Parts: sequence; structure tokens; C-alpha cells
Amino acid sequence: MSACTVNDFQRLFQYNRWANDRLLDAMRTAEDIPERALELFSHLLRAQDHWYGRVEDTDHASLDFWKTESLSDCAERLDASTQRWQAVLEERAVDNLDQMISYTNSQGTPFETSLRDILTHVVNHGTHHRAQIALVLRSADIAPPPTDYIYFVREA
Repeated sequence: MSACTVNDFQRLFQYNRWANDRLLDAMRTAEDIPERALELFSHLLRAQDHWYGRVEDTDHASLDFWKTESLSDCAERLDASTQRWQAVLEERAVDNLDQMISYTNSQGTPFETSLRDILTHVVNHGTHHRAQIALVLRSADIAPPPTDYIYFVREA
């Protein structure tokens, strides 16, 4: 299996945005959003920004992973975060996806991880939490939108 290219990651981040937009739209149209769904969506976006902060050495790396934001704040964070990651893919990743990123985790342990692995983690982390949100929405009788990658491919 060959490693992902910058173009592959750009497509995966387009998918990530598409799936987050679908979930955001579903929560916007719901009459009563379960608090847990909003907590998970906030976490998904804040963690995405946290990883950006680790990659680019910004104050995003100090964000509280579990602070719950309003849906409108989530929408703003999604827009800004998408632009930041696009810039990483257009400016930084194109030179070397295997560059090592040094950071400290939330327990204070230092690590070095390749940009390639961080990008993969960010997309997979989003997929994981969108599935959790779908379960929470379904348990509240709110039909979650399909956010599987294949649906994105079919619409593209």
C-alpha cells in the first residue's frame, strides 16, 4: 500500500469538511439538540484546532479539548479550522509529509510524530466522533445524516 500524497490528504480534508457540514446542518435543523451531541461536536473541532496548534506551534495547542461551544461558535470554528488546515496542506505539507512535529501531549509527555500521521489522526478522529454524534442524535429521534466517505465520493 502506498503512502498518502498531499493530494490525497487534501481530498480527505475536503471530506472531513463535507461531513462536518452535514452534521452541523442536521443539528441546526433539529428542535432540541442533545447536550452530548454538542459536547462531542465541540470536542471534535477543538481537538482539530489543538492538533493544528501542535503542528504550527500556535496557542491553539492550549485549547481545552472538552469545552462545549454553541452551535454558532462551532460553525465559526469549523470555517476557520478548515482554512488553517488547507494552508498547512498547501504550504507546509507539500514539502515533506514525513517531517517530524515535536509537541507535548496533555499530560506533559513530549512526542515526535510525522505530519503524515497527524493528518491521518485528525481525519480519523473526526470520523470517530461523528459516529458517536450520530448515535446520540438517533437516540433522541433525530435522523443523523450519512457522513461515510462513500457518500462524499458519490456526491463529488
